[in-house]
Amino acid sequence: MVSAGGAGGGTSRRADLGFVGRGGELRAVVETLGRAPSVVLIGGEAGLGKSRLLREATGRVAGGGVVVLRGWCHRLREPLPFGPVIDALRQASPPAGSPPVLSPATAVLASQVPELAGWLPAADGGDPDVGSGPQLARAVHEVLAALGPVLVEIEDVHWADDATRELLLLLARNTPPGLRLALTYRGEDLPGHGNVLGSPYRRPVGVAGLDLVLAPLGREEVAELAAAVLGPTAAAVLGPQLYERSAGLPLAVEEDLRFLADRLAHAPGGAGVADLDRAGVPRVLQEAVGSRVAALPRDAVAVVQAAAVLAFPAGEELLARLAGLEEEEAEEALESALAVGVLDETGPDRYAFHHVLARQAVYQRMLGPRRRRLHRRAIDVLDALDPTPLVQIAYHARELGDPAAWIPRTRAAAEHAITIGDDGIAAAQLQQLLDEPALPTDAHTWAALNLSRIAVRRADTAASIDILGRIVADPALPAAVRGEIRLNLGLTLDSADPARVTQLETAADELEAERPELAAGALAAMSLGDKLARTRAQDAADMERALRLAERTDDPVAQATVLASRITQLQLFGDRAADALLEQLPADSGLDLARQRCRALHNSAEALYLRGRDDTAARLLREAEALADHADYEVLALACAERRLFLDLAHGRWEALADRIDTLLGRHQRPQEVRELKVLQARLDSAHGRWAEARRAASTALASPSMVLYLPACALLGRLDLLEGNPAAAWQTIQPALAALRHKNVWTHQTDLLPVTVQAALATGHRTEAEHLLHQATEGIQDSDSPAVEAEILLGRGLLTADTDPQRAVALLEEARLRYAAIPRPYHAAQAAEHVGRVLLGSRTAVAGGHLHQALATYTELGATADAARCQRMLRQAGQHRPVPRGRRGYGTDLSPRERQVADLLATGATNKDIAAALALSVRTTEHHVARVLSKLDTTREQLRPN
Repeated sequence: MVSAGGAGGGTSRRADLGFVGRGGELRAVVETLGRAPSVVLIGGEAGLGKSRLLREATGRVAGGGVVVLRGWCHRLREPLPFGPVIDALRQASPPAGSPPVLSPATAVLASQVPELAGWLPAADGGDPDVGSGPQLARAVHEVLAALGPVLVEIEDVHWADDATRELLLLLARNTPPGLRLALTYRGEDLPGHGNVLGSPYRRPVGVAGLDLVLAPLGREEVAELAAAVLGPTAAAVLGPQLYERSAGLPLAVEEDLRFLADRLAHAPGGAGVADLDRAGVPRVLQEAVGSRVAALPRDAVAVVQAAAVLAFPAGEELLARLAGLEEEEAEEALESALAVGVLDETGPDRYAFHHVLARQAVYQRMLGPRRRRLHRRAIDVLDALDPTPLVQIAYHARELGDPAAWIPRTRAAAEHAITIGDDGIAAAQLQQLLDEPALPTDAHTWAALNLSRIAVRRADTAASIDILGRIVADPALPAAVRGEIRLNLGLTLDSADPARVTQLETAADELEAERPELAAGALAAMSLGDKLARTRAQDAADMERALRLAERTDDPVAQATVLASRITQLQLFGDRAADALLEQLPADSGLDLARQRCRALHNSAEALYLRGRDDTAARLLREAEALADHADYEVLALACAERRLFLDLAHGRWEALADRIDTLLGRHQRPQEVRELKVLQARLDSAHGRWAEARRAASTALASPSMVLYLPACALLGRLDLLEGNPAAAWQTIQPALAALRHKNVWTHQTDLLPVTVQAALATGHRTEAEHLLHQATEGIQDSDSPAVEAEILLGRGLLTADTDPQRAVALLEEARLRYAAIPRPYHAAQAAEHVGRVLLGSRTAVAGGHLHQALATYTELGATADAARCQRMLRQAGQHRPVPRGRRGYGTDLSPRERQVADLLATGATNKDIAAALALSVRTTEHHVARVLSKLDTTREQLRPN
């Protein structure tokens, strides 16, 4: 439920940085180098990961008799003919056994490659140390041909001398049969002709080849790498800035991640955006940018420095004015900077650095007086523009280091952002103001109030929570001001944080006398009926107090806030009055009122989904999504996207659902929402047979005080215990959930808890407890319009009577199936059909087979691997299995459907025993499947296992 916010969470780190985002390129390089002869060219700017890609590919190609030889080109080196290739040859050994006899022409290599001297023929007269370029080239060619399967890697070919480049061209045009040649280069640093090998190269017939130019990593790939190193919570906060700083340059991303991982290791509070801002520019990147700038004409350097100071894409005229150049001078200077790749054309008449770190590399090399002069000039130039770029001017004023100059500029930028509703820009400016020790008291109070109001609507709240926490501790603040800030802080805190309720209670006390409308909002937020520790009576009492306070004010926003929370509470209780109250919330009366209606719509959709009124939930969710977009309500926009995933899971729309969950996990920064997505992920993993993954994901919700998280998590963990043949553990697992449910006395949204409880009770001798629970649930949902809970009760009663009255049990279970199908919830309907089949197996086998085949068809369509396997096993045991017709196609080196299931489970780290249990196979059969999968994929269990 959304009352407003939350933040925080832990981190997990991995010491080694993973290889991310080059899957397609890696497969192409491995495939090409896997054949001989072959030539692979890998281009890209400094830091794009050319060497890393080649190293990863080499690890997959090496072995099987392929020898790897490496050489490097250097900008400055002693004049050794063919130096990089000779360096590579020095790593070789004569072929084992009886090596081929080399011609006398190869003797010229004896002094260059003493490691092969025992194989090379003796010189036939003359000086063995003397050899012309062509003689050495022919000798290298012959030796490489005689070495057999060999991979020669030459790095940084852009720095190759002409002789080396000619030799590489010879090897690429006349490639020895066993040679694999791989070259890396920077296109922007190639000689004027721009050809990697000196002359245009066309791959000969019969030679495999690949010409690959790497692109930067995308946002999702940077987020994936960040999550692997920092953990998902920290990565969600820092990932966007990591990408902005690096523009996807892997070297820059990795250096920043190493810096942040070190900060996290030594700072229990974690690292933040400010820490990332203090990370330096990687040395390799600093040198690459510095060398290009140093070679530019003076006017071009002035333009580049102007661009570095401006820090945003700018047109030619603005750069010229800042650099102090005339039009023609600026045009020529800009062309020079573009020609060597120091600046990029990012749009029509817009020029900037390729990534933030390149800008920082130039900015940090500038001397202080020059930087200050350019910042002052930038303020003058930007002030004359219409409209005035207030945020940019505030930045330049701040860089001058004079609070008297930058505080009013930054406040003006914040006020404008607040006026137009740009919460992201406003929050950034307000946080900068509040970090300033010299900020006057009135400005400090104004900034804190506005930041607290924005934080409630934002998804990225960690920095705001830290600042607001310090502010509310200031005893000098007026009580009403402190109370409002405390209220917004409480709304922003994660629902699992005990400080949330404390802050809301204190805020209500501080606000009641002077700001009753805000005190009402605090009480209404406390009363939302989703928290396990509170009873339904407590929630109702606080809501009544909130309603009384709201009556003391004419503020329509305060009244709408309380009404939205009242609607949420009633929906959670299953009270039909909530539907009518929803119509009282205006839809088109300003942003603040629209946001409250949006919150009520989303929360109603969530409660209705839990009760099984999915059609109404979907309709309200569509309206909430549109309102969230209109009202720039970031928290609700993400919450709506999350709720859409829950509906899709319930309705059987599982295609690409796992990827969509992962994508949303990368965007969410509030722990409560992350935990909700983990529960959703766990339910999907459980159906797919990934029980170990499901257990880990569901366990993340056990710390939550939320019913809609805790109860389904306990139910899922209990079901996993049952599936793994441990009903005693299942009974113990669900006891805390049952206790919480009875304490809360809200029975409208237990989500699968009743059927799991009944099954565990029957298997452990607790029938009476199960009967009592079903009776309580039946009474608890009277007049609540909760078809999903009604179906659960029917299913539970059917399971309870299966051994005493099978005919009645079948009727109850079939009625539950029909209720689920009508919602519609196909997976739950299939489970009910499976239970019907199970009850009938002993008496009416043919009819039982029909129900089991019905369940099997749904499971198969959905991809519910473990459930389908369980049905197939029952059908086989009953003699009702329909075998695949003879003559079915063979799969050869491809994976069969069963083998794909096994491969998916292996990739989660499942053991043979886990796989056997999930797929209803014997361990011995599983071992055979695993062996075939590993053989067909040419891999090992360790390589398939997740990092």
